[in-house]
Amino acid sequence: MPFPADHPATLDPVLAEWAGGIDEAAPGAVPGQVLRHLPGRRIAVLTELGGRVVVVKVFASPRARGNARRLLALAGTPVAGIVPAVVGCDPSGHVLAVSYHDGTIADHLPDNAYAGDFAAVGRALRSLHDSGADLDRQWSRDEEVAQLVRRQVPATAGLVHHLDESTQWLRGAPVVPSHRDFHPRQVVVTPEGGIALIDLDDAAMAPRGLDVGNMVGHLVRERLMGRRPAAVVEAATAAFLGGYGHSDDLDAATLQAWTTLSLVRLAALAETRHQDPAQHDALVRHVHGLPSMDGAGFSGP
Repeated sequence: MPFPADHPATLDPVLAEWAGGIDEAAPGAVPGQVLRHLPGRRIAVLTELGGRVVVVKVFASPRARGNARRLLALAGTPVAGIVPAVVGCDPSGHVLAVSYHDGTIADHLPDNAYAGDFAAVGRALRSLHDSGADLDRQWSRDEEVAQLVRRQVPATAGLVHHLDESTQWLRGAPVVPSHRDFHPRQVVVTPEGGIALIDLDDAAMAPRGLDVGNMVGHLVRERLMGRRPAAVVEAATAAFLGGYGHSDDLDAATLQAWTTLSLVRLAALAETRHQDPAQHDALVRHVHGLPSMDGAGFSGP
């Protein structure tokens, strides 16, 4: 059934044009709880379809077809059970229906359980990276830096310029099937204690340091902002990296570089998306205190 007239998907003037595609992506689905709504960009909604729960996503841009192709590529690999499965996609490419993984978002776990699940999170990410899937999109160090340039704010512009120069050596790294937006809110701990990875809308072939560094960067942010005790965050980070394991193309210097790229992106988003000056300032200060990738040191206030 279509979204009701008072539903956020139909009240959003950009998404409303495409919301009717739910009837083609998931015929008979009954819309329910809104999981996430980024006005003018996308919305994810829980729906009931034939006795099961399905997530329906409406995008402002026609990215659903590409997302479906990449999820279908993963469906033929050993990680099929821990990533969303495609239920349907509308012809316009604006609406995608995928399976739902029940459980607790890792970000919502209590402190006393948090670190205990992160070894499994690391193993799940490693299984994605080693799945052998061939995704039809590439994302390299250069694309990541270009995105930092697009999103930079005055306080991060100098950092971005420095990182562009000091991480040239990351070019040409091997690529693996990657999540590309990997952090604690993209992981579900199932009732059975398993791990599921969600929201692979940005999935691409990318250097493995991108996902690993992004998760570590988010954990650094949790510590800096006091969202969890430092000991809990440090234990979770160690467990995550231990679970992920060794890789010849992810040594300590490479991990530091990708983590720093992630932190600079988070600093800009703290200002532009979250309007959180305290978070922005804490992240910028932290990055200025890190060793440079080329030994020259970061410059700035």
